[in-house]
Amino acid sequence: MNIEDTVEKMLAAAEQAAGVHWQDMKGYLANEFARAKEEAAAIALEVAQGTKTPAQAKIEIEAIEASLRDIKLALSVDAKAAAQDAINAALDVLRAAINDAAKVPIF
Repeated sequence: MNIEDTVEKMLAAAEQAAGVHWQDMKGYLANEFARAKEEAAAIALEVAQGTKTPAQAKIEIEAIEASLRDIKLALSVDAKAAAQDAINAALDVLRAAINDAAKVPIF
């Protein structure tokens, strides 16, 4: 059993498994950040034009902030799923290496 090779394979399997979740989160975050930026820009423009007071704008900006914090909570679930997939993939590689080295399925 080549332990160095096994560790590299475990890390590669974990990275590949987590990568799927990262791609999902990346697109989602890009969309949410773009939406927040557009809302904030509109609020700033309304304040500059005098159609909204700074106090009103602050309340709306705080709502955007709260929305992004909710996204953070939702993404923590995705991060846990990514970690679980990564650990499972790494364990599959370790299991195969041990069973191969022992010549019998023990793990």
